[in-house]
Amino acid sequence: MTTTPDGQPVPAEDDLELDDELMAAIAAAEAAVGDMASDYPEMLLQDIGLLTGAIARLDLHAPGTDEHATACIDCFGVLHDIKGQAASFGYELATALCDPLCECVRGQHSASMQLIDQLKQAVDILSRMAAEGVSADTDNAALALIRQLPDA
Repeated sequence: MTTTPDGQPVPAEDDLELDDELMAAIAAAEAAVGDMASDYPEMLLQDIGLLTGAIARLDLHAPGTDEHATACIDCFGVLHDIKGQAASFGYELATALCDPLCECVRGQHSASMQLIDQLKQAVDILSRMAAEGVSADTDNAALALIRQLPDA
């Protein structure tokens, strides 16, 4: 018989019963996630708006300035949020796209013109994903951009 670290017997899996209250809480949580999934394109568009603003500030302020550094940090934050959320709502490729971009700006205080261009391409792809859903067109565009990025 298997025991816990304090010497108590571990019940067999078929002996475990979840009470009705816990089962109701689990069902409510699953329903809430389902509701959020239908709202995710709108949530993604909000994040895209934040990312677009941060990229505009990268364009506006020269590297080496506090404003440019803050814009890099803001890009990281939004990319990190999308990376963490998108796959949960069926947008696995958005996560795959944002992951290496997130790593490109992690800890950076300056973004090259090439990286800024890649961020703009990502905004275009993510915007199309939010508007059209995941499609072969957005998949191909995302995969092409991912191939250009350094490994995360």
